[in-house]
Amino acid sequence: MKTYPENSYPEYLTTGTVARHCGVSKVTVLRWIAKGDLTAFRLPGGQNRIHRDDFYAFADRHSIPIRSPH
Repeated sequence: MKTYPENSYPEYLTTGTVARHCGVSKVTVLRWIAKGDLTAFRLPGGQNRIHRDDFYAFADRHSIPIRSPH
């Protein structure tokens, strides 16, 4: 498992942020969430948030290279 600097990403990420860092569309991220591959929770307004550690674990499990946030 790769180690990532804790401050590289905020604690919770939007689907758009995950999509940008994985090089995919937001629809793809929503599909990952719907399939249960990527753990997320839904805000009262309907938006999804992904915990940073869940994002790292998902990327490692699926060998997805993460683009730098900077």
